[in-house]
Amino acid sequence: MNEQVNVDERLRGLISRIERCLRCYEKFKNYGKKDRMRVRNWYNEDPWFFPPSENGKVKGFFGTGKVFFVCLRPSLSGKIPNYALLRFYGLIEKYGFGDAHMTDLIKCRAKAGEMTNKDIEHALKNCLTYLKEEIEILKPNLVIAVGSSVYEKLIDYREALGLTSTTRIEKMTHFSYRYAKGMEEMLDRELREIKARSQKS
Repeated sequence: MNEQVNVDERLRGLISRIERCLRCYEKFKNYGKKDRMRVRNWYNEDPWFFPPSENGKVKGFFGTGKVFFVCLRPSLSGKIPNYALLRFYGLIEKYGFGDAHMTDLIKCRAKAGEMTNKDIEHALKNCLTYLKEEIEILKPNLVIAVGSSVYEKLIDYREALGLTSTTRIEKMTHFSYRYAKGMEEMLDRELREIKARSQKS
């Protein structure tokens, strides 16, 4: 029980530190740190974390299980209710991943298509220490990369993130492609197959 409390406290402490981080935020440097954070929040460019579902069956960032879902970064529309995210949560619950830890490689929001590859690399290097700490706290045995670009980054930075050779990295389609034909069925099939492989290992 004490170990679980310690894990929860460490995750909450990490959230607080990420919320105060200004490593990538170059705007409004003439303001003090607290005011820069306020302005960043007003511009909707602050960190965002996967929230727990309303029914409590999907823990989001508070998940402490041995499975990680990792996306690239939160978008400006990254909030609940949101059809794509709610559908994804439904599938996570359906396949028994409710206690999985859900996170992003890059913690702060950005408009879709706004970040260049150079911007992503810069932000990712600033955020790697946070993801590495999440991995150290929870020690996952399965990491599910949500999207091909995330999968590539996790492979590239595997050693820097402290992912051991025994930690499996799986790939699935990003859940936000909501208008593609057959997307719901594809996501369902991918999670079902990942679940089946995880039970065999």
